[in-house]
Amino acid sequence: MDAIIEQMVVNLREAFGNDYLLVFFVSMLPTIEVRGAIPIAVSLGMSKGIAYVFTALSALVVAPILFFLFRPLLNSLKKTKWFARIAHALEENFVGKAGKIEKSASNKSKIEGKKTVFFKTLGLYLFVALPLPLTGVWTGSIVAAFLDLDYRYSLSAIVLGNFTAAAIVLLLTYVLGDYSYLIILVLAVFIIISVATLLITMFVKRKSTQNAVSVTDKESKETIDKN
Repeated sequence: MDAIIEQMVVNLREAFGNDYLLVFFVSMLPTIEVRGAIPIAVSLGMSKGIAYVFTALSALVVAPILFFLFRPLLNSLKKTKWFARIAHALEENFVGKAGKIEKSASNKSKIEGKKTVFFKTLGLYLFVALPLPLTGVWTGSIVAAFLDLDYRYSLSAIVLGNFTAAAIVLLLTYVLGDYSYLIILVLAVFIIISVATLLITMFVKRKSTQNAVSVTDKESKETIDKN
């Protein structure tokens, strides 16, 4: 398996022609970000310090773009014929994630007597800081767009969370050594599972909606026939 990943890195290196450009590109990929970029950067011969700073900064490029533009883009897609269903599904997903952070922040603020803003910022920070496949800068920035939180707090939480996530991945890379490719392998498995789960969920919801509409139409028709 390590030979396959090494060959993949070699192919990408030849395609980009520049190690920093390659790492910059990988760092900005959704779900991959620093989780995949740091092991690749280290395998390319970059020092761990440079790999840490460069990948963390590269991953943050998309943060303000997503925070300010994702919701307007989503609202535009909801008005289209072909992408409306996907847009609504994405919105429901991210609103749900934002809702969990808001609910947790509200509960903690009542118990500890601190402002909800503090706990929202902390919740967003922790969400980005844990280097799991469905967290990170991309997801965190989009979730932040649905939080009732000032952009200064949101972006600060995302920046600090991303550097924390990068530090955790760097530590794992150091501990695993020659087996650091396992990080990429686990990440790839989680991505496949996540995409499959999302597609299945969307299909099930679509079938449920169609069945509900069919039942409603049938009941309406029966009512009309009786009258």
